[in-house]
Amino acid sequence: MVTDRRSLRARFAAAGLDAEAAQREFETAGFFVDGEPDPEILRLLSEAADPAQALRCLADLVTHQPDTFALLRSDDAWFSRVVAVCGASRPLGELLSRYRDAVEAVHTLEPINIDATIAAVTGAIVNNDGVDEQAAGIAAIRRRATADIAARDLTGVASLEAVTGELSALAQSVLTGALAGVHQRCTKEPAVRIAVIGMGKIGGYELNYISDVDVLFVHEPVAGVDDETAAREANTVLSQMLDLLNRSTTMGRAYEIDPTLRPEGRSGALSRRLDAYTAYWERWAKTWEFQSLLKARPVAGDEALGAQFIAASEPFVWPEVLNPEVIAEIRTMKGRIETKPEVLRDKDRQIKLGPGGIRDIEFSVQLLQLVHGRGDRSLRLTGTLDTLAALVRNGYVDEDDAAKFADAYRMLRTVEHRLQLVHERRTHTIPDDPARQELIARSLGYRAVGDTSAREPFVKALKAVQAEVRALHAKLFYRPLLEMHAVVSAAAAEVSVPGEVTLIGEEQAIERLVALGFTNGSAALKNVRELTNGMSRSAVTVRAVLPAVLQVLQDTPDPDGGLVLFRELLATHGENTEWVRYLRDHPAAADLLGRVLGTSRVAGELLIGQPQGVDWLKDERLLDVAVTRELLARKAVARLHWQDTTDALRRFKRLELLRIVLRDLGASGTVADELTALGDACLVGALRAELRKQAAAHGVDELDDLPVRFAIIGMGKFGGHELQYASDLDVLFVHDVMPGANEVDANRMALEIATNVIRSLSSITAEGTAFAIDADLRPEGKNGPLSRTLASYRAYWQRWAQPWEFQALLKARYITGDRDLAESFLTASNALAYPSDGRDVATPMRRMKIRLEQERIPKRVDPRHHLKLGPGGMADVEWTVQLLQQQHGAAIANLRTPGTHDAIDSLEDAEVLSNRDATWLRDGYRFLADLRNRMYLLRFRDVEVFPQSQAQRELLGRALGYGRNGWRELEDERLRHARHVRRVCEQQFYGLENPSVTA
Repeated sequence: MVTDRRSLRARFAAAGLDAEAAQREFETAGFFVDGEPDPEILRLLSEAADPAQALRCLADLVTHQPDTFALLRSDDAWFSRVVAVCGASRPLGELLSRYRDAVEAVHTLEPINIDATIAAVTGAIVNNDGVDEQAAGIAAIRRRATADIAARDLTGVASLEAVTGELSALAQSVLTGALAGVHQRCTKEPAVRIAVIGMGKIGGYELNYISDVDVLFVHEPVAGVDDETAAREANTVLSQMLDLLNRSTTMGRAYEIDPTLRPEGRSGALSRRLDAYTAYWERWAKTWEFQSLLKARPVAGDEALGAQFIAASEPFVWPEVLNPEVIAEIRTMKGRIETKPEVLRDKDRQIKLGPGGIRDIEFSVQLLQLVHGRGDRSLRLTGTLDTLAALVRNGYVDEDDAAKFADAYRMLRTVEHRLQLVHERRTHTIPDDPARQELIARSLGYRAVGDTSAREPFVKALKAVQAEVRALHAKLFYRPLLEMHAVVSAAAAEVSVPGEVTLIGEEQAIERLVALGFTNGSAALKNVRELTNGMSRSAVTVRAVLPAVLQVLQDTPDPDGGLVLFRELLATHGENTEWVRYLRDHPAAADLLGRVLGTSRVAGELLIGQPQGVDWLKDERLLDVAVTRELLARKAVARLHWQDTTDALRRFKRLELLRIVLRDLGASGTVADELTALGDACLVGALRAELRKQAAAHGVDELDDLPVRFAIIGMGKFGGHELQYASDLDVLFVHDVMPGANEVDANRMALEIATNVIRSLSSITAEGTAFAIDADLRPEGKNGPLSRTLASYRAYWQRWAQPWEFQALLKARYITGDRDLAESFLTASNALAYPSDGRDVATPMRRMKIRLEQERIPKRVDPRHHLKLGPGGMADVEWTVQLLQQQHGAAIANLRTPGTHDAIDSLEDAEVLSNRDATWLRDGYRFLADLRNRMYLLRFRDVEVFPQSQAQRELLGRALGYGRNGWRELEDERLRHARHVRRVCEQQFYGLENPSVTA
């Protein structure tokens, strides 16, 4: 009996299932045959991406649809497709488990019936009077068809091209049926012809499972109807159609239809006549708008009108003469994409926009298409793979390069599809959680072998593909690096070598430097001459590397300041020319140095002030590998000396801060995580050194022999892994008296330890300071003892603590010291931070927030410009999230996390926040953190307040990648995030049913 039970456990475990849970599910669902688990079900579950999730869905299917399950079980191929969908997508699995028609949609291998889909969508509108019923009917049609496509996709029946083509056809069918149905309900005698133009992925037959459907609308009045009447009818019909397709229902939503690519965006008319489009293209359209029209094709409505639209756009998309500035502008746009916060944060986990991602392929293909498609009509295609094939056929791209691009595109898009299926959520980011990576890898067909998980070969293959894409993108999209060096070297040599014959005079040299982007050409020329003066080895080496640095500096926010810093850096490290030679031989390092010096005075000063700092430029893994908390802590402890703890920590902090800044400005840093890890490491080192001093002073050999146990708890942004450059380290100190120790002496020692830890990091010495330590969140604030026993904390919390103090405990996190003591502290504090007694947390929290805004926003500052406490600021995000954590955390364990981002994700997963609201809070919080960090690196006086100086706004805009005249775009984006965040705050935090802010 024991042997059989162990064998059963082994079989469940081999299938990737928890044995006890699986046995219960099998018994409940009736999946045992003669006392043994059904072998076919067990086999299919073992092949599913998430076997446990697939089993739950099958068990629910038995519960909700026993007859359907019996029918399904008799058809092995059908059953395998259902199991595959259930294991890869929880939402689609739930759909299958509850709706017979969804299961039946997966029955055949035939593509969806376009005509039947159009008729069904039209019928859902015409045959139902309620808008919600109409929208739910359309959403159900779309989701059933999506499950059908996913089933064939996941079982290898359909290729990527077939999947994206069918998803695009499905969306096109829904648009066609919805337009027809709405127009039919609105009027019996149409006064207007309407065409829907597909853009983006639907235009290229490349739609994802979860995509915005980008469209434009064009209309023309029927004969005898005036323009105003036709425009009014078009607006009515299209507004109703958008409402239906975008509406949230019990079946989800049909699509997110996005018409904002239209002229003037959201401010422009929803639909225009053809001549109005032509007039706009002639006078106002920007390069990106013409680039977007590469994907345009008619997808619904009046076919003849759609064809007329495409014909009218051709002269603008394919001009006789292509201005070279267009190519430069497209390259600039691509560069801006690479500096988006989500790309800087997630790097190569962002498979769409990140390095080596889908956008690298798409932009490369589109640039070649724009250049060559003017004279070669065979290139005027909308699909990426089709266009790539045409480029190969006509000799514009090497066949091997194109094959690598095509294979990479298929892999990346397939990964993107698997990511989106998991929760039916629009995402392009590989999760950083190994378990979730394992699920994605399994959905792609990878399997664990021996001790090697499925995720390991997947991640390795993905990185290899991304590296190949990045290299090909650089080859096809940008000028080769050698060409850039040759061009710039010739120009720079003409202005940089004093005493030699040059081809241009000083005035022309100044003009050349101004053309490169330097504001003060005379000062720049002086700096160049000082850098390259003489024939020493150093001067010769600098002349070799200077062209690359100048080329990079011209595209930075402050080329003039960057050149000055480069000169100061060389003056400081003049005797050490090894790193300059490294720059000469490693253009990527020269590129990074130029970007850093032209963007941040802070970074330049860190480089200048630390002789060993330039070694980071020679670290080839600098931009690829983040140093772990544990490694940083070991480095901090290793640097400590008994007589020099304070200064050693300061030097360590400055050197590691420089590394973080370089990674940040090199678009590779996760600033909050890395700064938090640095803060952790400094506290680990400081406490370790202090405890050793105490042990030596009290004549004990082991730290465990001290009369106190001591721990440090992180709070605030430090506790939440959300440090910014300007942040203090908020901490609490807790200690416990060891048995048999003198309580008075032990308490005195704890106070001394806390005081010395703060002093070791916060006091100012000749080496500066490490971190400002703030312990004011402790009981009684500045008037209370620096450290308390756990019993003292409990007594204070029970008798005296204010609601805001319980709120602050949401961010509590163990940093260093006695882990058992810290865990006991966190267990006790969590019970107060996440109340289960139903007490009202909202009212006092709202009062406190209003009070803080009134007291802490300076009178001279317009609250709308305060990035922390103003409307739509960081506090709106933090307090909204913390209120929801306190309200729901007792019941939902995943909400008990100190990190704001983690809490938002958990609130979305628990459906406390909608996807839209979670996205708005998440994006707004990241945007503000990036904004404040860049303001710090630019040495702005007050990072809490958005700058009002025009010069500072322009500098900040350039530093954030908005280009030389992009400060207005920065301001627009700031206001958009503020509106979104404030709207969610007013609804979720203040409980307003009708927020005052329009998103």
